[in-house]
Amino acid sequence: MDLHSRHASALVGSDDVDTVGLRMRGEDVVVVYRADPEQRALRWGSRPLGSRLGVFQVLQSLPLGEWIPVDALTERERRILPAIPSWALKKQNRRVLRLADVPVHVDLVVIRGDEGLDTLDRACLVGLAAPRMALCATLGTDAKRALWEADYYGVGLAVTDDSDMAVLVPHRTTVPESAAALRWLLAERVHTVLESGAREAFSGAVEPSTPEPSKA
Repeated sequence: MDLHSRHASALVGSDDVDTVGLRMRGEDVVVVYRADPEQRALRWGSRPLGSRLGVFQVLQSLPLGEWIPVDALTERERRILPAIPSWALKKQNRRVLRLADVPVHVDLVVIRGDEGLDTLDRACLVGLAAPRMALCATLGTDAKRALWEADYYGVGLAVTDDSDMAVLVPHRTTVPESAAALRWLLAERVHTVLESGAREAFSGAVEPSTPEPSKA
């Protein structure tokens, strides 16, 4: 599912973005993101953070780049510490230093469809991990309801014929604090997809070609 780069830039108001396709909760989506090169390099070839939300909640509770006494953490947070890789959290003398932050900044999740209400329903199913935009070919027969529901749920709504695009309801740009860990988890998923693609490209570039047999 493609999304024109100019449309992606227009939706988030920035030219400094890239896109990648993902599958979220059974839906094919396009994620509009900005990469953090330093954080991506920190993860290269290392054990991933995994999918345990508690890991991300603990990391988010710690200031980035500042030593914190382990005794200052809650009992639950201390139990989770062993699950955090050393590249993400340095541990020394009963103190911890958070090194990890999000590898990419997820600006928007775009769900494409044919008709307004159906596309909005699918966008709502994706969840609150990131701002969402329903991008459809037409609003359908109940345009007023589509506009009202988009505004009510904070999901952006736009129509496009692939050449032109019109944003009818802007997306909500913030994510609830309760979904902050989910947003970080989504950022890690995006990074994993990008890293996998980079590894495949690198492998293809260095793979030696098979020499042709010499002719007698």
